[in-house]
Amino acid sequence: MTLAHALIYVIDDDLSMLKALDRLLSSVGLQAQLFSEPLAFLSYVTCNSVALAVIDIWMSGMSGLQVQKKLQVVLPKTRVIVITATDEESVRNAAIQGGAIAYFVKPFDDDAFLAAVHQAIAGQNSTC
Repeated sequence: MTLAHALIYVIDDDLSMLKALDRLLSSVGLQAQLFSEPLAFLSYVTCNSVALAVIDIWMSGMSGLQVQKKLQVVLPKTRVIVITATDEESVRNAAIQGGAIAYFVKPFDDDAFLAAVHQAIAGQNSTC
C-alpha cells in the first residue's frame, strides 16, 4: 500500500480527538475515515477491507480491546494502533498481545504517531 492510497480508520468516541487526528493525518497527505461509534465501525468492516485502524481504548458501549478482538476475527491482517488517555500496563499488554503494532498515551507526540502510521502502511511493526 502506498501513502497516497492509504486510508486510515480512526475509532474514538471523543469527537475532538477524531477531528484532531483527521487534521494530523491530512497534514501529511493521508486520508482518514472517522468512526465515533465502535459498532458502526465493526458493521463497516464486515463488508469492507481495512488495512490500518487507530482505536481508542476507552469508549462508550464497547472498549477498544473488544473492537480490536472482533476486528482481528473479521480482518486478521488489519494493522492496529491503539490510543488511550489512561496508561495501564494490563491494557497495554492486552493490546500488544492482541496484535497492536503500536500503543500511544494521549497526549502523544505527533511525529512519533505519524512514524507509527507510516511504518504500519509500509508493513512494519512500530517500536512504540
